[in-house]
Amino acid sequence: MSLKRYQQIRIHIHFVNNANQNDDPYFKIRPALEIVRRNCMSVEEEKKQSIDEMMVPYKGKKAGSKRQYIKSKPKKSGFKIFVRAGVSGLVYDFLIYGGEKTFREYHQFTSEENTLGLGAKVILSLCKSMKAPICSAVYFDNFFTSLELVHILRQNYGILSLGTIRSNRLGICSLENDKALAKRGRGSFCFKNDNVNKISCVKWFDNKAVILVSSYVSVEPVATATRYTKHKKDKTDIPCPSIVKQYNRHMGGVDLMDMLVSLYRTRLKTRRWYLSIFAQMIDLCMNNAGLLYRRETKLTYAESGGNVENISLKEFRYYVSKSLRMKRR
Repeated sequence: MSLKRYQQIRIHIHFVNNANQNDDPYFKIRPALEIVRRNCMSVEEEKKQSIDEMMVPYKGKKAGSKRQYIKSKPKKSGFKIFVRAGVSGLVYDFLIYGGEKTFREYHQFTSEENTLGLGAKVILSLCKSMKAPICSAVYFDNFFTSLELVHILRQNYGILSLGTIRSNRLGICSLENDKALAKRGRGSFCFKNDNVNKISCVKWFDNKAVILVSSYVSVEPVATATRYTKHKKDKTDIPCPSIVKQYNRHMGGVDLMDMLVSLYRTRLKTRRWYLSIFAQMIDLCMNNAGLLYRRETKLTYAESGGNVENISLKEFRYYVSKSLRMKRR
């Protein structure tokens, strides 16, 4: 295909009739988003899942207030999407941020849930679409976490949860201050358990203090974590509560998916802001397909007793493009 032919096709890409405009800030791309979302929700889910933010890179001025800036992300400027993914990196559901209209296409909240903030509502929206929520575990960071959210997830939906939490959201739960833990040394921790609401709060000191809250795990069994000490110039083992190990092991699903997307990102140089989101959806679908292929191939070979060599994401993308070219002929 020549460059001019490709540009002519790209100019005429549209997803909705502009005459059907409504109050949805993403109405220009909404049909494509919903198709991809339904396909993601049809995938068989893992029991351990994480929820985090994903940024769609965009630096243009045409998107208005829809463009967000998050300084902690590798791609700081763009569209913010909240994603629910498994430990393997497979995406099961997502929710694009649209200010006050973020939840217009999604689930209704109870009066108790309406009192929660944006982060908690994102978690509830993405968890309500889970196929088998009972005894599934969800992990998230301190942007989303509150004690009320952890309680509601277990009490109303049977979903176990674990997340880091900010100190100003602990309410009446008082823990040792950072200075006291620092004096006791690296690896020190304190905790409090609420046996009625089945919630555990743990504060652990590593390079700095971090607070975690969970509805299914606490400090036991206490394991060890290897850290490098400057004054000894050697590695040493420090105490590490079970809640920290569980969080570190299962929290990285969305970051893994984001990394896979960034490896071979589809770039559409255009002034139309919604094509950046469309390109992200193409890459998301490609990664999901590649990870599903690996999972199904492993299961097939495991049943037959054989060994399987995983193909790389680059090879998988090549095979997909090759098959599409063959079909076109």
